[in-house]
Amino acid sequence: MDKQSIVFIAVSVVIAVVIVFLFVRYYQRNQHQRQINKLINDLSHKSLRNILLPDSVDGQIWIDCLLLTDGGLIVLDIRDYVGRLFGGDNINEWTQMIGVKSHKFHNPLLELPARINAVQEIAGDIPVVGHIVFTRRGAFEKGMPEGVYMVDEVYEQLSHFLRPALPADKLDSAWQNIITVQKSS
Repeated sequence: MDKQSIVFIAVSVVIAVVIVFLFVRYYQRNQHQRQINKLINDLSHKSLRNILLPDSVDGQIWIDCLLLTDGGLIVLDIRDYVGRLFGGDNINEWTQMIGVKSHKFHNPLLELPARINAVQEIAGDIPVVGHIVFTRRGAFEKGMPEGVYMVDEVYEQLSHFLRPALPADKLDSAWQNIITVQKSS
């Protein structure tokens, strides 16, 4: 084998290794988003993401994800934090630890009731529940607060809410009200 062939083979191997490395990184980064998408598709007939709805004080409130299910409407606050997570029901700020660095973020449980109420006002007598959902990129080492779930635990927690199915016309009417109000906001 001549020198050119060896260089060509070496460069080809390096390029192949780099491509495999980039593909694996891409796959790992998007794995958590795929889990969220699967959760949404499995639970709901229809969904809206990243919407603004009017709140009860003439303002607007952000909804990460709203699902139309057989049992009513589900407000999901989706959080994708890396590292060790620490939080509690009545603590204003939670902590994310990445290595030795800590970062504070607002307790999402404190904002959830306002989101549920905003949706409930529009939906009328259709049941509305809400949950905080974290991806598995982070971990609550000292336990998760009530109402907070990891993405793979949500199915079990919501199984009671999805049955019995409500009348389709009532669900469709509530959903249409939300779409109308959301577009006018």
